[in-house]
Amino acid sequence: MPSARGSVFRILCRVVGGHDQTALRECITASLLPELFDMAYSQDLLPALAVRCNELDIDTVVFGDERAKLLKKELKDNTLRNMEISAQALKFTRELNRAGITPLFLKGTARLLAANTENLGFRKQIDIDLIVQPAEIEAAGDVFLAGGYSYYHFLSNTSVAPIELGDTASAIKLSAAHHHLPPLVKTGYAATVELHRHFLPRRFQRNNRLHPLFDSAHQTQRHGATFYVPSTEYQLIHLVLGKLVHDGYLARRVFPIREACDLIDVLENAQGGVNQQLVLRHCGRSFPLFYALVCELMNYRPRTSIADIEDTASFTQMMHKRFESHAICTLLDAYARAQHLAHALVYSPAKLPDYLRRIISSKQP
Repeated sequence: MPSARGSVFRILCRVVGGHDQTALRECITASLLPELFDMAYSQDLLPALAVRCNELDIDTVVFGDERAKLLKKELKDNTLRNMEISAQALKFTRELNRAGITPLFLKGTARLLAANTENLGFRKQIDIDLIVQPAEIEAAGDVFLAGGYSYYHFLSNTSVAPIELGDTASAIKLSAAHHHLPPLVKTGYAATVELHRHFLPRRFQRNNRLHPLFDSAHQTQRHGATFYVPSTEYQLIHLVLGKLVHDGYLARRVFPIREACDLIDVLENAQGGVNQQLVLRHCGRSFPLFYALVCELMNYRPRTSIADIEDTASFTQMMHKRFESHAICTLLDAYARAQHLAHALVYSPAKLPDYLRRIISSKQP
């Protein structure tokens, strides 16, 4: 049996997933709204919860006056931020276009630029991620510098100001062990920009060449800006390998609700179906497992089902034990960290000292 917190987490999954029209009203009937709000807060999903309330014509006042005010504020703030991020991305895309470069947007940025304006505040966006052809990366970096951006190298000790780099050649050299250059920052703009060498970390690059990503991408035009978005298959590959596997969600037995919503969004907007064999070839069993978890926990029923899915029982059982036991949570996190260190040692040894320093500094008072 799931713990009380585990049960509330499952309800939040159903609510935020958007495919269960009864979950939120059941939560109201069961007087679980304070717990649902707190869980959404802990998962950084208050804007998404506010959007689902609006879709169901449920006044957020049911959460109480203070919580309702915070829900409305979070949705308003996130909507304005996402509007600013969209404008920022389109502005520098036009500058890249004038230099003969057509960027390909990755992750949430690709979906944000194609988002329904009614739900623009649903997903929290942190960075703007893009990739260009390898031969264009230095020229693209110079376009950003000419537009007032600077590279910022953030040291592992967060109390130390980041190093500001004024030339792309130095940024490329400094970030040689990473799959993207140091973040590009411009005063007065909503988000940092990450210019990628590759769409995946180094451990996955050998089996995920760049040319199929670019060859299968779709060209899009908006407000005078021309850019590419990845095909459905490569959005799924990036989501599974770049987030679930590399960031350790599967190893820690954590179900990432934001990425689950991304999966639903990608599948619901797929044009002409999904080449499942291509995704399976690159992602292995991680894709059908995540797909099965999304269907189970978010009550998702896709138009076209995935033929071969994984049993979720062992994952969900351990996921609920995380909620019940701090010791199990710590053990799973340590296992995922050790796995990450092992991969870093094999594929990106130059990143290992910085990673270890971050771990040490995070444990210091």
